[in-house]
Amino acid sequence: MLASVADGFALFLDAEVLLLCVLAVFVGLLLGVLPGLGGLTALALLLPFIYGMEPMAGLGFLLAAHAVVYTGGALTSIALGIPGSGPNAATVIDGYPMTRAGKGGIALGAAFASSGLGGVVGVIALVGLLPFLQPIVFHIGSPETFLFAVMGIIYVGVLGERSMARGLIAGGLGVFLALFGYDRLQGVPRFWLDFDYLLDGIRLVPLVLGLFAVPEILDLALGRRAETPAVGRRDRFAQIGEGLKATIFRPYLLIKSSLLGVFIGIVPGVGGDTAPFVAYASAKQTSATPEAFGNGCVEGVIAPEASNNAKEGGALVTTLALGIPGSAGMSLLLGGFLLLGLEPGPDFLANHMDLAVGLAIVLAFANLVAVVVMIAASPLLLKIADLRPQVLAPILAVLVVLGAYAYQNEPLDVVATFVIGALGCAMKAMGYSRPALVLGFVMAPLIETYLHITLQAYGMSFLLRPGSLVLLVLIVMGLSWGRLRRYFLAAAARYGGNGNAKR
Repeated sequence: MLASVADGFALFLDAEVLLLCVLAVFVGLLLGVLPGLGGLTALALLLPFIYGMEPMAGLGFLLAAHAVVYTGGALTSIALGIPGSGPNAATVIDGYPMTRAGKGGIALGAAFASSGLGGVVGVIALVGLLPFLQPIVFHIGSPETFLFAVMGIIYVGVLGERSMARGLIAGGLGVFLALFGYDRLQGVPRFWLDFDYLLDGIRLVPLVLGLFAVPEILDLALGRRAETPAVGRRDRFAQIGEGLKATIFRPYLLIKSSLLGVFIGIVPGVGGDTAPFVAYASAKQTSATPEAFGNGCVEGVIAPEASNNAKEGGALVTTLALGIPGSAGMSLLLGGFLLLGLEPGPDFLANHMDLAVGLAIVLAFANLVAVVVMIAASPLLLKIADLRPQVLAPILAVLVVLGAYAYQNEPLDVVATFVIGALGCAMKAMGYSRPALVLGFVMAPLIETYLHITLQAYGMSFLLRPGSLVLLVLIVMGLSWGRLRRYFLAAAARYGGNGNAKR
């Protein structure tokens, strides 16, 4: 293994590989900043360019671009309240309120630091797990995957902006919207209203843009958005430094959120979009001040951003070790392997461990370079939030239209974005959690598919599997932790109060 690490560094330090990785970082950040153009778009656009390259150069180029997309997406999530891609929606919950309160620099500093450090944690986990992963992943079957998805849905309640009930209602609406189109098990069309566009279901990018971008653009156009407090350039740098310190001084939150991202990324089929929401919910449940979440809490920025980048290390683990993509983005990266004549799997690790380690180093390098680039550019980029609404609204509208159309070159996606935008406006006005809807939408296909497979294979006895029992305990702990913590804090306060009174 040590020899493989040395060989991996040698592959990475090739001048061509380094140059391509740096170029890919800038491309990935740009695609991340533009609303609607996420990691899948980055890989799809860059895949044809690697043909004929050396494996390390081509795969490093793809992986570096994909790894930093969500770091770029944090900018629009925090500065404008518009997620760069689906997983960035969790960052909006607290990042955007911080910008509205004049603390956008703190939010960006925390987001970039946690993204970079989370990505490094993911890489360390990747290198450590590669030699031992195969027996672990083969024990994760459909019951465990189903319960992972259920755990994600249960955490929907934590994302409620005013109450758990509203969070669950929003999540349930997301589950319903995911049912449009063909039944995944029987191939029967559902809720398609004799409209061919709906046969493929509602797409994620129009959904995210409609829920988040359209309401913000409308508020800007109508002058309903309060002005952001003015912050000077020097103060912006000071705020970014404060955000960096806020991340470093919360090592437990950073490591816990990163490991959650790695763990969820490893599980095939669960999908990396889930990780930021689970990390956010976990941070809120274990925080000493859960009431601060949703109102501009820096912990609500650190947790999702750390898991967002760490999950790529976990997803790469199963892609390399088993040839099973750990996320949708990794499925396109798998296409890059095949294009270059390589086939990931157990034999790949036996024959190309040096290449696997080299790709892990690329992942860490790309995350750290992205952090440096975004921190250096943040004071300038934050000025976007200071533009006059009459200027910013039409620019954002054009970007939203381009992002929705570029997703699949489908004009009706643009129409769907603005139709869903009406729902987003209503939810924002009534205080229902839009990120909870996104999470319900993402998790619904997994629950439907893996519940059917599990019941067919195991019946109700799947609940007695060791992995299922562990996950059930985690689900119960997740549901009860908040109440138990409040109970013990109240009991401690009463006990302390009585002691003080006696003294």
